[in-house]
Amino acid sequence: MVFLPILVFIFHRVKKHYDAVGNQLRITTCEPVKPIEGNVIIVPVAGITHVVENSLNYAKSLNADQIIAVYVSFERKDEKTFEQKWEKWQPDIRLVTLHSYYRSIIQPLSKFIDTVEHKADESNYRVTVLIPQFIPKKRWHYILHNQSSLLIRAVLLYRKDVVVTTVPYHLKE
Repeated sequence: MVFLPILVFIFHRVKKHYDAVGNQLRITTCEPVKPIEGNVIIVPVAGITHVVENSLNYAKSLNADQIIAVYVSFERKDEKTFEQKWEKWQPDIRLVTLHSYYRSIIQPLSKFIDTVEHKADESNYRVTVLIPQFIPKKRWHYILHNQSSLLIRAVLLYRKDVVVTTVPYHLKE
């Protein structure tokens, strides 16, 4: 006796949700949306690897106005070493090095993306975060890797004006 009214209420709420989503997605006017003027691509990097190289090549193929590689270091001495290696390896791509006192990648990266997003919004640019990720050959190996990329994606997923893209690099062994 109690179950039926609860079930009807749940179905009513589900229908109301679908109606609200439909209203938000439906185009009701013929006014064109202001086009995006350009794109700034941010590529979080953890090192100089084939995975990063694959992602940077993809970023270059998108003809972005600006590509920024972001490295989060935990030790000050690692920053200088990485910057020197980067300058030799990818001199045409700007590297921004962030320092994390608490060994957190998410907080400094989020703050940096906030800053870039604010500046990009002023120029009607879109921010795209390309997340390099390698895909192991065996599926069960996946749980041993890629936790950082999952966290970054989860944090950025609900950002309104940030496009999040994963660039896979498939391992052969």
